[in-house]
Amino acid sequence: EIPLPPLTEQKRIASLLTRADRLRHLRRTAHDLSDSVLQSVFLEMFGEALNGKNPKIPLVPLETLCTKITDGTHVTPTYLNEGVPFLSVKNITRFPGQLDFSDIKYISPEEHKKISKLSNVERDDILYTKVGATYGYAQIVDTDREFSIFVSVALLKPDKSKILPKFFEIVMNSRFVKKQADMLVSGIGVPDLHLREIKTFQIPLPPLSLQEEFAGVVARVE
Repeated sequence: EIPLPPLTEQKRIASLLTRADRLRHLRRTAHDLSDSVLQSVFLEMFGEALNGKNPKIPLVPLETLCTKITDGTHVTPTYLNEGVPFLSVKNITRFPGQLDFSDIKYISPEEHKKISKLSNVERDDILYTKVGATYGYAQIVDTDREFSIFVSVALLKPDKSKILPKFFEIVMNSRFVKKQADMLVSGIGVPDLHLREIKTFQIPLPPLSLQEEFAGVVARVE
């Protein structure tokens, strides 16, 4: 059974869908352009550090920049029709600061509390995809909404006395870090980054003042 509105209504709906597709394409193009701009600025400001040629900006292991590094529950929870949101890799979007809550599963508050004892997600934390084809993407938590995460997502809690969360997000999405992820990922068929590998990522650590300057550039571009 297929709904069949009049041809005039069909044309109106088709026109709306065409415009929506065009907007989605423009949004993707704008995102790709902004990403290129940020990567260029990042290389201009920190390129020498990535090559080990700037003694004022050392490369340090990621684990020294976090107060906590863990991942989500390794046990598939019982899903409900409503409750606390339960996020996995597919909910980590390619748009900065925009977690996707439109297509999610839910768990009970009791199960969320149990999971949160290990992986308590908070604002300004960094979520990092570690399993599947979209591994190696970071997203800052820009919400106070409570939710739990699955094992496919790593939770990085930045030490704010050393690194700004927004700067950390951009660095984790840089080609410099992605290359490290590509070298260390394992798994046949399903790529998998283990926490022990993520902890060894070499991260450029400029002074906080320089991090703030770069974060300002990011804010203007976004």
